[in-house]
Amino acid sequence: MKYLPPLALSIMIVSLGACGQTPGRSAAENQAASTNTQAPAQLGPSERLLAAAEPFEKLTEIAFTAPLPEIDKTIADARSAAESVRPLLSAGATNTDKLFLEIDRARKASDRAGLALASIEFYRGIVSSVPTGTKVPSAVSLLDYAGFRYQADLKASPTRWSDMSSAMRFAQSQWSGLKPKLNDAALATSFEKTLADMDKAIAKKDAALAASSVAAELNEVDKLEVHFAAQ
Repeated sequence: MKYLPPLALSIMIVSLGACGQTPGRSAAENQAASTNTQAPAQLGPSERLLAAAEPFEKLTEIAFTAPLPEIDKTIADARSAAESVRPLLSAGATNTDKLFLEIDRARKASDRAGLALASIEFYRGIVSSVPTGTKVPSAVSLLDYAGFRYQADLKASPTRWSDMSSAMRFAQSQWSGLKPKLNDAALATSFEKTLADMDKAIAKKDAALAASSVAAELNEVDKLEVHFAAQ
């Protein structure tokens, strides 16, 4: 899933609405196009939650490599995004204040692994709050979460093999519920092979295989998102 900052998302949505008068269209066509464009305040709970989760995904992705000013800006973006959807968070996501304390502690200690893991746990809380019935099942986002958690564990020093196993158990539980909804046999087979490779890497403590297989899993999750969005 590709990161788009909440502010940029808002600007893009508003800009598209302002540019709705396309040359060559009738007034009726322009109005029809305009009604399909929503201002940020009119977005539904699912869209708002998914947008708010994105800075946390970005923070997890950049935690190990980005310069500190970029990390600080992303933390600020994530905090603002979380506050914007706080009333929408489910009861299971009530530990957000604790997670922000962990993010702040990790940042002050230059604990990049801790920062990545606290951030992806916050991501999990937000996407778990997305109401049922969305076109792309929440299990897809939670498989994304499992991949990023596995990857952060792998990059930690020392490697957190035990927690990688926990991330895999979580991924398997999400996949077992998602697979029956997937009407693409090739994609299902490919995804299951990726999960098997991730498990094999843990069993052998093979860091190279773990790195390549989790990269494949995150790519496969993107394919799942595209597949369900197109249904």
